[in-house]
Amino acid sequence: MKNVCIQGLGFVGAAMATAVAIAEDDGQTPFYDVVGVDLPNEMGLQRISSINAGKFPFETSDKYLLESIKKAHQQGNLKATIDSSVYSDADVVVIDIPLDISYLDDQPQLELDDFEKSIQIVGRYVQPRTLIIIETTVPPGTCEKIVVPILCSEFIKRKIDPNSIYIAHSFERVMPGESYLKSITDY
Repeated sequence: MKNVCIQGLGFVGAAMATAVAIAEDDGQTPFYDVVGVDLPNEMGLQRISSINAGKFPFETSDKYLLESIKKAHQQGNLKATIDSSVYSDADVVVIDIPLDISYLDDQPQLELDDFEKSIQIVGRYVQPRTLIIIETTVPPGTCEKIVVPILCSEFIKRKIDPNSIYIAHSFERVMPGESYLKSITDY
């Protein structure tokens, strides 16, 4: 079974962790062991606690999502933590960090500090040939000009060939409502 880490357990990240955890190869055996990682603050700890109890951490009318997270919990292949060292065991890391936009004199200001810090943390732990998927919707050029240089810098510090990084971008493709999870799994 492949190990997948989902960084960021907001609504989309928690739903993505659930979607990956319920993927099966024969209708019974999970493809992936999934670990969600969130911040060690009150909100992050609440999300982690909910997921580790087999409950979706947000209000939702999506019954399939609620049933699926319970199923993944029962299968034992979905858990959550604040421990960033889990990235060292990951075959795939999905970055699902929300980007905040504030306004200064009616001009949007993209706040990348938390996003950059998240990439840096992943770079400190992932092993060569780990696939890192940026699911966060980011402006054009972000992967090339921000993500790759940060990961390369962290790999160089660890004396790892920066060319051994696998990066992909897949913006969030979800539809809110009663079929939220199906919009991820069936898109």
